[in-house]
Amino acid sequence: MTKPSRLFWKLFLAFWLATSLTFLVGLGILVLGSFGPRDPHLEAILASEEQLLRQFGVESGRQLLTVWEHPDDQTVGVYDSAGQLLAGSPVPHPAYERSVISKDGTTLSLRSSQSPGKEGDRGGPGRSIPLIIGTVMSALFSGYLAYYLAWPLAYLRRAMSDVAQGRFETRVKPMMGGRRDEIVDLAEDCDRMANQLKLLVEAQQHLLHDISHELRSPLTRMQAAIGLLQQDPARQEMVERIQRESVRMDTLIEALLTLARMQGRPESIEREPIDIVELLSVIVEDAQFEAQMKGCRVSLQASPAFVSRVSGELLYRCFENVIRNAVRYTKPNTAVVVVAEVKPDADYLTVQITDRGPGVENERLQDIFHPFERGLNEASAGFGLGLAIASRAVEIHGGTIMARNQPSGGLMVEISLPHRA
Repeated sequence: MTKPSRLFWKLFLAFWLATSLTFLVGLGILVLGSFGPRDPHLEAILASEEQLLRQFGVESGRQLLTVWEHPDDQTVGVYDSAGQLLAGSPVPHPAYERSVISKDGTTLSLRSSQSPGKEGDRGGPGRSIPLIIGTVMSALFSGYLAYYLAWPLAYLRRAMSDVAQGRFETRVKPMMGGRRDEIVDLAEDCDRMANQLKLLVEAQQHLLHDISHELRSPLTRMQAAIGLLQQDPARQEMVERIQRESVRMDTLIEALLTLARMQGRPESIEREPIDIVELLSVIVEDAQFEAQMKGCRVSLQASPAFVSRVSGELLYRCFENVIRNAVRYTKPNTAVVVVAEVKPDADYLTVQITDRGPGVENERLQDIFHPFERGLNEASAGFGLGLAIASRAVEIHGGTIMARNQPSGGLMVEISLPHRA
């Protein structure tokens, strides 16, 4: 069995204090109520006096009131119809009066200086007051305890959400104040985890950046050598192959650097107001030249302008990668259709890119947005980074991207982007 922790003792003492105070306050009210000005014994005396007057007459009632020892401020008297005192003590200002028919048929008046009290108000304060006070006190202590435990957990949840979005500089312990318990220890562990993740991600980004630049240095020299070799017609075929591979390597390095920059510090990316629909028209116009080589066409069905504060470079790469991917896989003599539609509330722009290609296996519709993910029989077609860059660019702008197969054949990629003023 583990040793009780500090948080355990805080919870135990809080519940114990709330329960003890509730019991003591309720008990105190009950005890104080029993010393109220109204004597419960007075009700019995009045009931007995009334019974004696009815059954045995005034003389029996007088004997009971004579032997009854009553407080100085408490008097009971029996009066006739003319207001004459027949038994007991004078009651000049009766708080209680009741008519009684005596044994001989005379109408008598039984008066008391104090009311005997009813069942619901006997004993001072109402019986429900201790319950109400106990409930209120328990609610106050429970509310304080809930707040004491909930607010640091809310900070922890918010911090973990920030870390999940790549903001590794988030720290939780400074928000905890001067408290000392297991929640603060958990906050310290979360801060250490965020810092370690930051170091690992930075190391990964630096490694990727260094590798990319180290590859580009020999690549530049290779391209210079290709320029010299192209002057020799006998080596033209080999030179062309080397040139294709160097261009391929340069494209890969550029894609890796772009992906690394987006995964590193997305908040550092510059944004400016751009008409996304106009940006799409430029990309579609450029893609049309590539589509003509395989007898295809690219059409744009655009809505009115949609100006939002975005990174034009990232969104250009995003739409270009998706549209060029659709042109690559669509069947010859077909069309790639790009539809841009602004939702009625003008808060979102939805772009759908549809091709007439073979589509994607349903179980891989999410995987195609992962880095280096390519088709099963397409090892030589691209690097599998285009859709990953598109997905990350959309995510940075707070949008969504998804793919689904069309019933009539082909693949449709849908991108939704929110408006940012």
